[in-house]
Amino acid sequence: MGIVIKTETNSAQNSYFDEVGRVFVSDKGIFKDNYNKRPFKLHHTLCQSGLFEIPEIIKTARRVIGSGIASDYLALDLRKESISSSFTEATQQDRLTEVIERLGEGGSWIRLSRTQDYNPDYARVLDMLIDEIGANADRPFRKEVTWATLTVILTSPGISTPFHIDHESNFLFQIQGEKDVCLFDPQDREVLPEVELERFYASSFNTPRYKPELQGHGRIYRLTPGEVVHHPPTAPHWVKNGNNISVSLSISFCMRSLEQRARVYQANFMLRQLRLKPRPPGTSPKRDAFKARLVSALEMSDPKTFQDIVYSPMLRLKSSMQALKVFSRH
Repeated sequence: MGIVIKTETNSAQNSYFDEVGRVFVSDKGIFKDNYNKRPFKLHHTLCQSGLFEIPEIIKTARRVIGSGIASDYLALDLRKESISSSFTEATQQDRLTEVIERLGEGGSWIRLSRTQDYNPDYARVLDMLIDEIGANADRPFRKEVTWATLTVILTSPGISTPFHIDHESNFLFQIQGEKDVCLFDPQDREVLPEVELERFYASSFNTPRYKPELQGHGRIYRLTPGEVVHHPPTAPHWVKNGNNISVSLSISFCMRSLEQRARVYQANFMLRQLRLKPRPPGTSPKRDAFKARLVSALEMSDPKTFQDIVYSPMLRLKSSMQALKVFSRH
């Protein structure tokens, strides 16, 4: 079954949904030819909605915090970090709503995840996007999606987001302020070697290493309000905010085909630990299918979160290995 999103709402912004009626302003041919393969930029109408002004975001943030689900919000101090840094090196900040209200004064990077679960209007936007992507890409997109989220990202002036990759298919929408997004070809194995992909899928903390000498392989997109750039799955990228407060939306999708590829990388990671040299995904469909089947046996039967969907086989394997080590000592 495909993903279903509840969109019950009595929103004051109904006029946006009724009158504008679409999010993307794009050439269908460009969209279809490049989607999930290459980065591309297009325009959007979300700036007209009024849904993503700071006061509305603060209301949503209070609901997120009130849920008590810590993984759904994160505030980092990135003043001392650079493109080559890691998210894990940054200091976390408390008092999230105060950080948002003083965003222009600090060096903050704030992420509010799964906002569609806390704001029915955001759920409605996400639902529209799923339908529009399917129509533009000319594919049964809703049936392919296994997990979807609308993430709000707030950034202080001049902040750099470290070089990293994401498992998901992603669209980054600019609402307020300007920023540069540098995207690399996800198939460029100089920038993103197979071994680094295997490590990434073994643990989400194993992000690829930024190689300054290969910066020329990337393309920088300047995003202004009303523009959106597509990040293909595992496309390496970094972001640098302009001299302004930035409000962006990251719309991300896990898909069945992406999870299958992740299982192959996870199998290859384990094979490489045995000092073997596994073939990359795509070189042997039969081997890929066999590897994916083996690793999929470790999946959770009813995944609830992104971590469950992508990393549960490795987490369960690690847990079993730790249990064996404990058992062997007795």
